[in-house]
Amino acid sequence: MVMISMDSNNLKQKAYNYIKDKIISGVYPPNQKLEESIISSELNFSRTPVREAVNTLKDEGWITIIPRKGIFVSEISLKDINDIFCVRENIEPIILRMAFENLDKKELEEFEQVFLDYNESKETDYMILDKKDNDFHNFILLASKNKFLINMMKNVYEHNQRLRNISKQKSEKRKEAIQEHLNIIAEIKNENLEKAVACLSVHIEKSRENFLSCIGNLNI
Repeated sequence: MVMISMDSNNLKQKAYNYIKDKIISGVYPPNQKLEESIISSELNFSRTPVREAVNTLKDEGWITIIPRKGIFVSEISLKDINDIFCVRENIEPIILRMAFENLDKKELEEFEQVFLDYNESKETDYMILDKKDNDFHNFILLASKNKFLINMMKNVYEHNQRLRNISKQKSEKRKEAIQEHLNIIAEIKNENLEKAVACLSVHIEKSRENFLSCIGNLNI
């Protein structure tokens, strides 16, 4: 096999992104055993940067290394779900308050149109919808202009995205989530901060309930 010559840090970052993206997307489901040799072959470079990436992902909680057994994608526990939503329920209303005056109205209307289109569609590409869902929350987050909150919530949103990707939510629940986003947008456009925060809080609580109802699909 011909190895690609690249800076070692770039190789590690590439391996890190490759593995993490597959975990978040659900391609690597919870408890799946990972083989460094297979991953390095797929990436077409040596095992050293893959091993370094695996160690970083272990430190971040994405991967579990069991001595004499191997490398496994970390499970998602009931506590993990509740912890993710505990952060979201307490922090996202604060983020919206910080971001409220900075939200770009044109971009907000673009999100509104996307959600309206999906709300009226009989056939929905949920992978694209889920990305728009994530983009919407990041749109509000970035408007807070607080780098510490942004860095903290990036990790929370990545774990939340993984939950969404590996759970099998019913289509009617996804439709409800679309309407919840539209409710938030409507109150922001009406310049009613308190109602927008209330709509956001309802949305997050319903999201928690939906994920908890899908526990059987999460192998926990």
